[in-house]
Amino acid sequence: MRRSLVRLILGSVLVFWVIAFGVMVLYARSQSWTQERARGEGVFLIHELLDSMPAQRRPQALQDLRQHTVVGLSLISTDEVERRVGRPTRPGDRIRHEATWRDEWYFLVFADGKEALAAGPVNPSVPSGFVPIGVILAIVGLPLIAVLVALRVERRLKKVEQASRALGAGELNARVDAGEASSSELAARFNAWSERIERRIRGRDELIQAVSHELGSPLSRLRFHMELLGTQSGRKREERLHAMTRELDALDELVAELLGYVQSDDLELDQGWFDPQRHLANLTELARLEVPEDRSVEVDLALSDGAQAYADQRLFQRVVENLLRNAVRHASRNVMLDFTEDEEYVEVVVHDDGPGIPDELRERVLAPFVRLGSDRNRKAGGVGLGLAIVRRIMQRHGGRVVIDRSPLGGARVTTRWPCPPRRNQPR
Repeated sequence: MRRSLVRLILGSVLVFWVIAFGVMVLYARSQSWTQERARGEGVFLIHELLDSMPAQRRPQALQDLRQHTVVGLSLISTDEVERRVGRPTRPGDRIRHEATWRDEWYFLVFADGKEALAAGPVNPSVPSGFVPIGVILAIVGLPLIAVLVALRVERRLKKVEQASRALGAGELNARVDAGEASSSELAARFNAWSERIERRIRGRDELIQAVSHELGSPLSRLRFHMELLGTQSGRKREERLHAMTRELDALDELVAELLGYVQSDDLELDQGWFDPQRHLANLTELARLEVPEDRSVEVDLALSDGAQAYADQRLFQRVVENLLRNAVRHASRNVMLDFTEDEEYVEVVVHDDGPGIPDELRERVLAPFVRLGSDRNRKAGGVGLGLAIVRRIMQRHGGRVVIDRSPLGGARVTTRWPCPPRRNQPR
């Protein structure tokens, strides 16, 4: 990476200098004596004025005319002109003479053939004025600035390279230092990419552990039922088939939850403002219908009119559905879904009046495949992925999930969804 960057820097500086050299050559040519420049500087006009007057008046007239031009003007004899140019002259000659590469003259012979107007010398290699000086400073300064900027970029790239090597060596928590490179888009993208890789690898490991652990028990029981099925008949056989059906249902639920957990990190976010009234009402009614017939649990919804939520609607519904399902599973008689909003956050809170979650376990239950009181939870259903899915979705939205004690006596699970400024919020 560093060699490529050095080649890029050197190549860029070389191209810049080639272009600058061409600019300076064109500039030098524009500063040389040409008929267009001599005419523009008034040399020809001054020569005509001096040629129209007697020779004895020319010195004084030339002294007055020098105040109106920046070109060096003088009167010399034709003998001096011939000595300089190395050839005879004739009256009315206009001779451009390049004495050296930085010493150019224009000689204009008067009609009497005795004197000539000498304009010069000009040095096209020496810049004059702000523009050419600025060009030279740019030629020297811009490559130096480019080198300094490139060195700064190289340091940042080196940090990214070191972090990528560490990530490749198995350090999943490797990130680019957020100090100097905090404003670098490359560093931000690398860190986001690293976090995504870390989540995927850890999710894969968790999935492997879950499959080996969670699938082992129902598969073993199914194998046991199948072995006994051939030795039984009548009512015992029917009971055995029902037990196998329950195990298959449990496997279906496990696979569905595993897929939900994995897909919660793969789905693309499609965030926007929406009215949560219909979604929350449907989810609340669905939670009521899932209450077993041998239990009586009330599920209530507290939602103000005109409420607005900002999130991915599919994942928003999945979070609320998981929270309600978990609350109904452990509630004694009451579950409450509360929706509130302020300028920065939207909060969805689910209360239940169940046994609650001890303080020391509230963070742990957000991890995948963690269940409190495994025997009781197995009877109630679930494999310990509901809250883990909720936390993963909240992390992707930049929000958070908090578990504490509810006024109802059980658990209160609060999800905080960050939202942008509401100036353009639809109402």
